[in-house]
Amino acid sequence: MKRQYAAELIEGDRVNDYFLVTRKDLRPRQNGGKFLGLVLRDKSGEIGAVAWDSAEMLSRLFEVGDVVAVRGSVHIYQGRPQVRVESIAALNPGDYDLADLRGASQDIVEDQRRYLEKLRSVEHPELKRLLALFLDDADFMELFCRASAGKKWHHEYAGGLLRHCLEMTCLAETLCELFPELNRDLMVAAIFFHDIGKVREMAHDLVVDYTDEGKLLGHLHLGARMLEDAISRISGFPEELRLRLVHCVLSHHGELQNGSPVTPRTAEAVALHFIDNLDAQTEAFLRIIRETRSRGQDWSDYQPLVDRVIWAR
Repeated sequence: MKRQYAAELIEGDRVNDYFLVTRKDLRPRQNGGKFLGLVLRDKSGEIGAVAWDSAEMLSRLFEVGDVVAVRGSVHIYQGRPQVRVESIAALNPGDYDLADLRGASQDIVEDQRRYLEKLRSVEHPELKRLLALFLDDADFMELFCRASAGKKWHHEYAGGLLRHCLEMTCLAETLCELFPELNRDLMVAAIFFHDIGKVREMAHDLVVDYTDEGKLLGHLHLGARMLEDAISRISGFPEELRLRLVHCVLSHHGELQNGSPVTPRTAEAVALHFIDNLDAQTEAFLRIIRETRSRGQDWSDYQPLVDRVIWAR
């Protein structure tokens, strides 16, 4: 039974538990020899680790993606907790509980029920037919519903993509009430398709990592291509609707420097961009606040993705 979780480890703790290895690097030491740098993860988050002694020997005992038993102690390195590894060994599948290692949406089944209800409420006939091509594909929906929305920052757990899209749709429905000129059906469909490329951009196994296709093409391109391919299967799909929908997918990162090949140029596209960012950032901040509080701290570690520390009191 797992007793220690990465997000709760603080300076001075003795570590004797199992974790998932998500990164492993042998690096040269300034005085010769090598040390082993690691990232260890469980359902609570991740923590860096280092082995100074017998690094090359230890590195041969496990691979990225293995679950390992770790003994060591927690020290502070560059302002963040880090495990100083004394021993490490790969475990067999029967030696650990997968539920301890990869987080999941609290209730994927309920999230799926609620989200399908919203998607099936779309009334526009062509959008309804387009969505049905995906919703009626059991293999695709199984992958969509267990996919993460990200590798580290937001909704980075099994069912995270589903949860992200559900939350965005709830926000969009409120926005459409405030601004009735927005096309509600287009917004709901665009939210479903905006990150659909992530089912191919990343491998959604125990270790979430980018595929070769994902690294080379990215989820905006992959998602737009998946969308265009589906549209091509619907005879007479309106050209203007195709343009509006594909534009939402390609522009949802908002700025060229953020990876979008075009900036949002319709009301639905700009609303989608800000809803996406609002949901992603809020979820990430709340996760960091929970992790920080679990360590009994008022301020988080420095978060390089947003260039700040976060107040958790």
